[in-house]
Amino acid sequence: MPRKLRSVKQQMDHLSTELRDMGSTWEEVAEVFRERWNLNSRQAFREAHRYTQIRVTEIWNSLWPSEPLTVRRLGSWEAWPGPAGNEPSLGVLNKLARIYQCRASDLVDGEDHRPPAGGQATTLSARPSPELADVGSVTAALPSWSAHILPGQTLDAEFQRTVQALARWAMNFNRRDVLGLIGAAATAAAASPLTAQLDHEERERVGRVVADPSRLDEATLGHIEAVLHHCRRQEDALGPLPVLQTVLAQQQLVRSLLSQADIRLRPRLLSLLANINRSIGWMLFNLNDGAGADYYYGQARAAAHEADDDAMCSFVLANWSQLATWQGDARLGVEHALGALAWGRRAKSKVLVSYASDVGARAHAIVARRSAKGSRRSDHTQCMKSLDRAQRDLAAKAGDDGGLGLLHFYDHGLHMSTRTLCLLDLGEADQALPLAQASVDDIDPRFSRNLAFAHLDLARALAESKSSRDPETACVHLQKAVDLALVNTSPRLTRSVVQTRALLSPWQRTKAVAELDDRMRASGLV
Repeated sequence: MPRKLRSVKQQMDHLSTELRDMGSTWEEVAEVFRERWNLNSRQAFREAHRYTQIRVTEIWNSLWPSEPLTVRRLGSWEAWPGPAGNEPSLGVLNKLARIYQCRASDLVDGEDHRPPAGGQATTLSARPSPELADVGSVTAALPSWSAHILPGQTLDAEFQRTVQALARWAMNFNRRDVLGLIGAAATAAAASPLTAQLDHEERERVGRVVADPSRLDEATLGHIEAVLHHCRRQEDALGPLPVLQTVLAQQQLVRSLLSQADIRLRPRLLSLLANINRSIGWMLFNLNDGAGADYYYGQARAAAHEADDDAMCSFVLANWSQLATWQGDARLGVEHALGALAWGRRAKSKVLVSYASDVGARAHAIVARRSAKGSRRSDHTQCMKSLDRAQRDLAAKAGDDGGLGLLHFYDHGLHMSTRTLCLLDLGEADQALPLAQASVDDIDPRFSRNLAFAHLDLARALAESKSSRDPETACVHLQKAVDLALVNTSPRLTRSVVQTRALLSPWQRTKAVAELDDRMRASGLV
């Protein structure tokens, strides 16, 4: 199990390294530090580089020995505009910018007095994010649909139209400039079912519950559950960044309601809290924050146990198995998968049993790959048995299966993707190739990240196959994964794109690989 990061220093060390490994600029790393630890910009840039004040003074004095800097003076610049601080001059900011490899203007937290589009000037206490400078253009890009929903049209269909419009609009702009903008717009959309999209009576009910948790009723609880559902669907399409803050806010709301909730609603509220914590863990997993995901999965399991929710226990442990396997601890992945299998059977859910077998097969494949020859056969056999059980139980699921609402994303196409991945990890690329193509054809395109991973597996199979090796077609599927990674901005997906591209190194000088590299650079993925 990954070691938990206890101190703030450990967390900062880990986060800075991880963000830089993902290709983040110093400005982007500093912005994350500024928001997470409530730092001003000068502190945030120093911490982003993981410099102490002593280290900054050493660098300064080596560059400008005739203008020596002391820790005390640096501290006063960082304390400004507080009462203990001194305002740094433009010359000072220019020198600090050289040390921190940024612009001098990045080190100033100024006010923004520009009027918003169609409104009056406002004063912001924090520096505006450059990605959010033109919110009006997002509004102009989206049709006004809310007044034109056809009779019988579902909210999910409306949601998909919004996602598609945002994706088409984003293709016309520089990726880096637009991600924050899409994230802000999408987060507002995720929050809207709880407030703006409720009718007057529903808004009043939610408001009364927030003010007095003892007023919680089934209708209000249903509204909160609906918000989580739409956040999950949005994460399926756009990735974790647009919805994480909304789900974190939901967690705080539900935790506050638990203290005074009616005893009859408490199990349902605990199950909701478990699903929220599980969703946060899943989003952090897709942000490559393994330690954070591990923590929230633990919180989710505790809430699910307290709620006596067997189905949720199974789902949480299945997600936890996938995290452990992805992080390299496949034996822990097997352990969590076995727990998920047991709870899924207890919940009498075929689809949960199928999914537990699915993630268990992934873990067994890695264990088999790393095992000595004597034990490899046993693990290989167990992997195949798990895959067969997953396929059998998935086909046998019924319409009243209690796990269907939790596993809306899990279908035959995703299972075929797992079977492909297992065969690839077992070194059987020739057998994986037809399954990989079937997976790409069968996965629901609304789940853009799942489809992207299917394209990556097909590219890998084409690169590793002994009998049907085809690097040019592998490049075609990698490009499709790149395009999907621009829509679903998951760092886990981005990292996988880069890792799969590395498999094409033997064909580095071919036209197909050169065009792929150009596409990846233009997309900002490398």
